[in-house]
Amino acid sequence: MRVGIIQSNYVPWRGYFDFIDDCDVFILFDDVQYTDRDWRNRNRLKTPAGPAWITVSLQSGARDRLVQDVAIDCQTEWPARHH
Repeated sequence: MRVGIIQSNYVPWRGYFDFIDDCDVFILFDDVQYTDRDWRNRNRLKTPAGPAWITVSLQSGARDRLVQDVAIDCQTEWPARHH
């Protein structure tokens, strides 16, 4: 049996899904400390204007919160910047 454990990513790379596909059991590791300015809520994409960072706005919270405790800030217009 192959068990795979990985943390969440916003717009994960193709290998992320290959990793999941290769596992018999997949565990999303979300009970670890959330890291600011990391791949959990942002990513860099190739656009017609060149590479650009896209970020999901998050609600403010304690710096030592867990990944599973982080909430998206639905009051901001962040989706409009992701077209």
